[in-house]
Amino acid sequence: MIYLDNAATTKMYEECGEVLKKYNEEVFFNPSARYKGALKAQEAMNGARERIAALLGADAGEIYFTASGSEADNMALLCSLRRKSGRVIISSVEHSAVYKCACELERRGYEIIFAPVTSCGAVDEEAFARLLTPDTVLVSIMHVCNETGAVNDIARLAALTKKRAPKALFHSDGVQAFCKVRIDLHAAGVDMYSVSAHKVHGPKGVGALYVKKGVNLSPFVHGGGQEKGVRSATENVAGICAFAKAARLAWERMRAGEKEAKEEFSEATAYLRENIDDIVIISQGGACVTGYLSLAVKGVRGEVLVHILDDEGIMIGTGSACSSHSKDKRIAQALGLKEEYFDGMLRLTAGDMNEKGDLLAACRKLVEAIRNERKFGAAEQR
Repeated sequence: MIYLDNAATTKMYEECGEVLKKYNEEVFFNPSARYKGALKAQEAMNGARERIAALLGADAGEIYFTASGSEADNMALLCSLRRKSGRVIISSVEHSAVYKCACELERRGYEIIFAPVTSCGAVDEEAFARLLTPDTVLVSIMHVCNETGAVNDIARLAALTKKRAPKALFHSDGVQAFCKVRIDLHAAGVDMYSVSAHKVHGPKGVGALYVKKGVNLSPFVHGGGQEKGVRSATENVAGICAFAKAARLAWERMRAGEKEAKEEFSEATAYLRENIDDIVIISQGGACVTGYLSLAVKGVRGEVLVHILDDEGIMIGTGSACSSHSKDKRIAQALGLKEEYFDGMLRLTAGDMNEKGDLLAACRKLVEAIRNERKFGAAEQR
């Protein structure tokens, strides 16, 4: 089996399973209770909060735990605004969690503006700067594009925002960047930043939102007052502790294999270009995070290719798993692809659990599948 859909989710580290077992079976107590076992659970959760904060260049008190990266995005966009109107800017390739929140804000009366992107999915900074107006109240730009791996300089974008719209809040969806791109949120001047555990070999159902000191959120979930009253619910201590464990391991291991991963990416893209006509390599090595290979093929449906490779024991994606059943072509259009390439978008994403040669082996099978499908299509047309 070759698994190359790590942008959708990752296999959990064995060490995280041990953490889950400990805090689900031994230290399983509600951290809000007052007996010794509960205090031990609270202490473990606070330690995890500190470790996550350290990886983000933040303070522990600025980290709010959530049930997912999508929930963190929802909290950031729907609970931070104090003015009842104004301009909200997001990139044209944002994850559906941000895009759908922007649609909700538009329903509430805000003006929604989409910042254009380059052909690899990074925000066009000059165009973005022109969109900023004094009445801008919120900006949300992803750190790494989940479709293409393109990296945005969020420190520069945040600085532009603060210069032209001093009262605006700046949020970044950092789900695909966390543990892949070094970040110091205090230095970057970001107000809010979302992360998720299952993208870094942690458990599903855990995420976090960084909220800069001084930025106030209205309650997202009402109840017992956990997470400073913003997200009431008994905390998932086991998941939170496993998240912190995964994040530390992911940062160490992903960085260790970065050089080899870049070399294999170059070899794989060269192989695709040499062997397939009418192909667009969307992920450009220098502009994208290591491990991403996003492409589009003319005349072949991506979903068909996914099923063919699946039968060969190779798992790849057609794009964001959160919207894989959607007929919406907004991402392909935003990237400037021609319409005949829309249905042929594919995303191969490697992680630190992949073996050397996995990406190239998958590309060889992909080339074979594309050639066969094109022959089959040409025969049907005759």
